[in-house]
Amino acid sequence: MGADADLIVLGGGPAGAVSAWLAARDGLRVLLVDPARSRPRLEGLSPRLHRWLAGQGLLDGFDGIAGPLRRQVDWAGISESNAEHVVERAALDAHLRRCAEAAGARLVIGSGRPEPGGALLGSGGLRAPMVIDARGRRSPAAGGKAPATLALSGWVAAALPPGIRLAALAQGWLWRVALPDGRVWVQAMLDAGGDGRPADRLRAAMAAAEPALADAPLPGPPLLREAAPRLPGPIGALDLLRVGDALAAMDPLSGHGQFWAVSSALAAAAVRRTLAARPGSESLCRRFLAERALQTSLHQARIGRDFLRAEPRFRAEPFWAARLGFPDDRPAAAPPVVPHIAPAILVEDGLLAEREVLHTPGAPQGVGWFGNIPAAEAWRSWQQGGAPALQARWGEAGARIARQFQAGPRVG
Repeated sequence: MGADADLIVLGGGPAGAVSAWLAARDGLRVLLVDPARSRPRLEGLSPRLHRWLAGQGLLDGFDGIAGPLRRQVDWAGISESNAEHVVERAALDAHLRRCAEAAGARLVIGSGRPEPGGALLGSGGLRAPMVIDARGRRSPAAGGKAPATLALSGWVAAALPPGIRLAALAQGWLWRVALPDGRVWVQAMLDAGGDGRPADRLRAAMAAAEPALADAPLPGPPLLREAAPRLPGPIGALDLLRVGDALAAMDPLSGHGQFWAVSSALAAAAVRRTLAARPGSESLCRRFLAERALQTSLHQARIGRDFLRAEPRFRAEPFWAARLGFPDDRPAAAPPVVPHIAPAILVEDGLLAEREVLHTPGAPQGVGWFGNIPAAEAWRSWQQGGAPALQARWGEAGARIARQFQAGPRVG
C-alpha cells in the first residue's frame, strides 16, 4: 500500500511545527499530528529566536508576545538584570501550526507514537518513509539526565507592576512574570520527589520568593511538567529523527529551550534534505546530529550548573546539593582557542557538507564563511600576505576581514 505522506511530524510545539513548515515549503506531503490541547502558560523568548521567527514571517499576525519587561534577580547577590520578552506558549504553538498548514502541511488532531514505516495513532496507523518525533519529554529518553525536576506553574491573583523576577529559594527557584494587562504567572522549579500537594508546594515557593505573593490565590490547579535537563541518547535509524526535547532537553536556567527546539528542527531539515540528495550520507548525518546535540546540551547544562553553584545560600539544601555536579565538573567556557583550521560538518545551501572551518577565540566552534568568503581560505591568505593579500583577492570585503583579524590574536 502507498504512503499516507512523505513525512509525519509527531508533536506541534515549536520544534514540530517548524519542522512541518520547513518540509511543506520543500514540497513534501506532511502530516502534523498534535492533540492541540496545551494549557496556556508563559515562557521567556530569547532575542535570537525572536529575530529569527520575525525574519521568517512566522510572527506575522501574532500578538502573544509581551515585553521587553524589566527583570529583577535575587540570586547570588545579583539584584538587577536585563530585560526580556515573554510569550504565551499555547498561543505561539497554535500560531506556528497554522503557519505549517498555510505552507501545505495537514494537521491531524490527535496523539501518536512512531512505529516501523510510520506512526501509530489512536484511530489507526499512518504510513510515511520518515517520521519526526517532536513529542518533547513524552519521547523515550536514553541519555543521562539530572535529578527529576518538577515545574509547577500557574496564573495567580496579585497586584504587581509589570516586570519579571527570578528568585533562588531553599527548595528550588521561582520565575514570576507580571504582565502589563495585570495577569501574573509564576513557575517554581522544585525537586520532583518533594512532599505535599502540588498547589501547596507552589504556594510555599511563592511565599518564600516574594512577600506580595505570600497570600496570592491560585484560581486553578497548577500545571505540572518534568523540567530536568537531559542529554541525548545515541542516534538510531535516520527514518526517525528526534527534535527539541525529544532529542535533548536544555537546562531551564540556560534560557535556551525554545531556541534549541527551533534550531534542532532546522538541523533535522538539513539531514532530511541531505539524505534525499546524497545517497550514502547516513554516516555524515549521524555524526552531525550526535555532535551537535551533545555539544549543545552539555554546554547549556554546564551553564545551569554554574548558575546553581554561584548561589552560596542554599548549597547544602537537598535540591541544590543534588544538582551541583550535573552534567560533570568540566568548565562551561571552552579553554582559550588558538586560531586554527579544522574540518567540521556545516549546512551549505541547505545540505550537510564537511568543510574546513576557522576556529578562533570568538568562535571556538568554528566559522565557515565571512559572507560568501570561505573563512579557512581567508585565514590562509592573511597568514601568507596579511591585509594586502586579503584586499587583493576579495577587495573591500577582504579589507573588512583583515580588520577583524587585526583586532584578534594571530597564529605565529
